[in-house]
Amino acid sequence: MGLRNISLAATALVFAHAGAAFADSGSFGDWAVVCDNGRTCTAMGFGDLGEMGSSALLLLTRDAEAQAPPRVSLITAGTAATTLALSVDGVTPPGLAALPATPMADDDERRITELTPDQTRALLAVLANGRTLTLVEGRNPAAAISLRGSSAALRFVDDRQKRAGTVSALVARGARPASETPAPPAIPRVTAAPAVAQTRLPAMPTSALQGRLTDCDDDIAELGFAPEVARLGQGRLFWGIVCSRGAYNVIYRLFLTDDRGGDVRALELSYPSGETTSELMNISFEPATQTLSNFDKGRGLGDCGAITRWVWTGEAFTLQHQVLMPECQGVKPDQWPVSYRSR
Repeated sequence: MGLRNISLAATALVFAHAGAAFADSGSFGDWAVVCDNGRTCTAMGFGDLGEMGSSALLLLTRDAEAQAPPRVSLITAGTAATTLALSVDGVTPPGLAALPATPMADDDERRITELTPDQTRALLAVLANGRTLTLVEGRNPAAAISLRGSSAALRFVDDRQKRAGTVSALVARGARPASETPAPPAIPRVTAAPAVAQTRLPAMPTSALQGRLTDCDDDIAELGFAPEVARLGQGRLFWGIVCSRGAYNVIYRLFLTDDRGGDVRALELSYPSGETTSELMNISFEPATQTLSNFDKGRGLGDCGAITRWVWTGEAFTLQHQVLMPECQGVKPDQWPVSYRSR
């Protein structure tokens, strides 16, 4: 089994344990797609995987509205401003011979190139039927992105956005007008409850909580993990207590209690798939925003998996946001596509 397949298997195991799912996503050859709950979709093509991560990442993003154009960004390694030329199987499409690649504001190890609408159309005209997209700096090839699976990935986007058969489809074009593309689903609104003081919190789980942890790892108490505890409101505490761990994931059991740690109830959270869980990996809670976050790592590098947020509304923890990377390809989380969003 190759590295990529091993990584995908590891990611699948993470999601199976945590209760998460791959939202509306798919993997196609060397490409992947993630679509969110508003039918915005991002197709991704990956460069060669080296010690420092992927040498390049192509992000093709399209919103769900009928007239929304596709947008293409390229993330490449490097620090100095330069230009890139793009070629597909040795041929440079019109307008793609000298593209600016500028350092990213928040990362001095990467550059970003954003294509104009005309440049995007020129690339899409040859992308789906090509074999390799080559990025060239001067006369030197800088990175190569395999196009194996790109056609299937773009057809997946057309299908999920209900554009197949319309003139605005990326690949699955037809004669129907773009106006026949249905409007996207409404994005839910999530409002956090007011922040409350975090004084006089208990330091250790009560006996009532301990009684709910009898099936945890035998040695977990010896490892000295402190519980996550926060006051959500009057008479309501949140608890996250470590129950088990793996090589790079720490798994917490989640509970709600009264101020004294009694009236223990398991906290059930919903993922974008609709699945529920009372366990999360690698959690943190931000009292100022009443936000619970977790990072389901697909492997130790943290370059695949999901990062999800829930907000305490005063009645329940409600799903707020998720980014997802189903492929372990050295991509940093700040470039992962959104798989769930709220307002």
